[in-house]
Amino acid sequence: MSMPPETHEKIAKLQKDVEEIRENQEDDWHERREVYEQRVRRVLEGDRNCTVLYLEIDGIRSIKDIERDLERQKRRIPQKTLWRAAARLLRGGLIRKTGTQGKSPIFSKKSWALTLDMDTYVRTKIQNQTETS
Repeated sequence: MSMPPETHEKIAKLQKDVEEIRENQEDDWHERREVYEQRVRRVLEGDRNCTVLYLEIDGIRSIKDIERDLERQKRRIPQKTLWRAAARLLRGGLIRKTGTQGKSPIFSKKSWALTLDMDTYVRTKIQNQTETS
């Protein structure tokens, strides 16, 4: 089944438009970086469990998998506390639910957090501060 040439042109133009919108959005994220850092700080500061969970979230493992991995690393966080931390991250707008594995949700970080490399910010500015207090 072949596509008419004008359909191919429309698709190419749409792809170009979407890419341009994405670039503009990323530029805006970089210009407003302080706003996003403040959001991360407000949600994570003073809560070691939230900070640990945030750094563990990768969009692939479920909360149950993360809990198991933390236990293996001798950094166990009780299940109830871990689920509360996930709820706090979700309410704070730092993560989103992307699926489930069994009955355990899979979360991933927001696009702006990945683009702005918030993991590094959390490790350097928040995690060190939380561990010393």
